[in-house]
Amino acid sequence: MAADIDVLDALSNVPALRNAQVWEIVRCCRAFREHPDGGDQTVEIEISADGAGRFMVVATDVARGLTAQGVPMPGLNGAVNMVPWYILDDPESP
Repeated sequence: MAADIDVLDALSNVPALRNAQVWEIVRCCRAFREHPDGGDQTVEIEISADGAGRFMVVATDVARGLTAQGVPMPGLNGAVNMVPWYILDDPESP
């Protein structure tokens, strides 16, 4: 995508999205870790930013159907630390 295209600005002009919070996914990462039950766990991490410069992090274990979503924060470190990571440790999930 061309660097001069402001996706958030373009989406803010869509009538169906009026008054919606629109976040741009700025980075996707993958983490491999040992789940507390001893099995392997792959965690997809999505980092989004909004037009006000806030970040939000969503971490998902697709195989177990678990998602841990943080809250919007003005800095990336704060956003990462506000994710309830313990949700990904749920022993009841398959």
